[in-house]
Amino acid sequence: MRGISGGIKMRFTGKKRVLFKAGKLRRSQLITTYGCGAIASLPRESVIIAGTDFWKNTEHCSCYLHEENLQSYLGVKYFVTPPGDVDENGISEDMGVPSFRFPTWMYCPKCRRLAPFKLFNFSVNRHPYCMKCKKPLIPSRFVVACKNGHLDDFPYLWWVHRGQECRGPRAPELEISMSSRKSGLDGIVITCRSCGQWRSMLGSVGGKGLESFTCTRRRPWLNDTDAVPCSEKMYALLRGATNLHFPVNVSALSIPPWSRKIQYELGKRWSLLEPLVNDRTTFETVVKSWRLTETCACTAEDLWQQAKYKRDRGEAAGPRTWQEIMEGEYRAFLQGSEDEEGEFKTKIVPVPSLLQDYIERVVLAVRLREVMALVGFKRIDPEYDIDDPATYNPVGRERKDWLPAVELKGEGIFIKLKEERLVEWEERPAVIARYSIPRFADHYLARKGSGFSPRYVLLHTLAHLLIRQIILDCGYSSASLKERIYCTFTGEEKRLDMAGILIYTAATDSEGSLGGLVREGLPGRLENTFLRMLEGASWCSEDPLCIQSAGQGMDALNLAACHACTLLPETSCEKRNCYLDRAALVGTLENSSIGFFSELLNREDPEQ
Repeated sequence: MRGISGGIKMRFTGKKRVLFKAGKLRRSQLITTYGCGAIASLPRESVIIAGTDFWKNTEHCSCYLHEENLQSYLGVKYFVTPPGDVDENGISEDMGVPSFRFPTWMYCPKCRRLAPFKLFNFSVNRHPYCMKCKKPLIPSRFVVACKNGHLDDFPYLWWVHRGQECRGPRAPELEISMSSRKSGLDGIVITCRSCGQWRSMLGSVGGKGLESFTCTRRRPWLNDTDAVPCSEKMYALLRGATNLHFPVNVSALSIPPWSRKIQYELGKRWSLLEPLVNDRTTFETVVKSWRLTETCACTAEDLWQQAKYKRDRGEAAGPRTWQEIMEGEYRAFLQGSEDEEGEFKTKIVPVPSLLQDYIERVVLAVRLREVMALVGFKRIDPEYDIDDPATYNPVGRERKDWLPAVELKGEGIFIKLKEERLVEWEERPAVIARYSIPRFADHYLARKGSGFSPRYVLLHTLAHLLIRQIILDCGYSSASLKERIYCTFTGEEKRLDMAGILIYTAATDSEGSLGGLVREGLPGRLENTFLRMLEGASWCSEDPLCIQSAGQGMDALNLAACHACTLLPETSCEKRNCYLDRAALVGTLENSSIGFFSELLNREDPEQ
């Protein structure tokens, strides 16, 4: 699996330190679903991905990624791709992302014994096994966690004995039984063989059964216990629960000048080349020996000049804000780039005549490069502020000058709406009245990115509906397309009016660059896509309930938007499927003036 999957190494600390291969995951999964602190259910193991303190072999240049704008924003020098079992040539490097076995409580399906895995006496370098019954052990289905990120095994002994000590004649020993007559948690019974007490799991998850159980402050992904006291309540959760791990990801597109091939190749080797920039002779000798002049089709002097520019620009530039990153990408799409060899190539195409009153520019992103970094994670509650590290758990105990990241390549369609028409739409009384909702502006999601505004609702909903229509037209999977919303920032010093959306696909495999998405943006096809999209948005199978809704979705942050008409997989959306309203495009049953495209829809409808 060359460059596609990352090996997961099991690691034990203590008197014995043993490493062995536990399984494989895709590198992109190690940045998102199964990042540091997440539980991964592998075919024969259940493990928790270790923090970056335990990552080894990250000094190899093959692991390095550079994206100058994102580095400046996150305050790191470079990024590291999760190391795999083999290098790019398929040669074993004995690398991999370390992990710890978790949950540590397991049970035997034959003798039904429930205990920490160490009490089953199997060898530490083999998969969990009951030596008595010769059966593979099954990891515990339940764990406990708190909002501060602490995680531990479910306290079965505490639960069975109701917070008291076992009064049996010998050490407590638990067994688990599953009732065939009862479904759900009521059918799972834990019994203490020593004292005879028993208790079902009913009330443990989502109830008040753990109210008196104090946080253990355990951090199994760091193999330690947090020294900071924690007063948060611990919640019982299923091992595979989605709210057990919310990754904190940040991504940025490579844009000129950093998208040029010469800068891209320098970035891959920058840790070795940076110390040589002051020695021109040595620098040119090294790049010639690496055949970088042939790879970049330039001279050694050109490489040296670009290396000086990279070093000086990096030293002079201060920390970038998220607003600067988004505005920089927006300008890059408007200016365009015909760089045949770089990682950012665009093509400006004519706007279809039918859409010229609404759309100012259509840009085909023939080649894109996205770098997605893992900054931290949350548990139970997904709320965080990316600029405040205290609001989420970092990926390691100690702050390093790098973060885990993955490189994605793909293509997309950039659409800019007409600013004059958009301003006129924003000033309509019906639009102002519809979106003057306090909960929209006060929610934590509104504080992320550009902030809440009617303009954002329109752009966001347009992106969702276009993605749904493109999925039907060109056959992409529902989770392979993503959005990037370029909207004028609110609450900041106004510097640039933005009104654009980028619909793109970016992946580590070939689906990111097949050309099907770019083809949908060509004249003649985009017009038909828009008309079919508006026609579909004008009616939902849940209408009239959907179009008349005063609030639905997470925290009632959507208006006329539901699973039947607007929502996307959460990996495709930048706002957790919130701030959506298809009435912003087509209007409501009572008032069509709310719709930005309502005149176009009515003009094309033969019954109007």
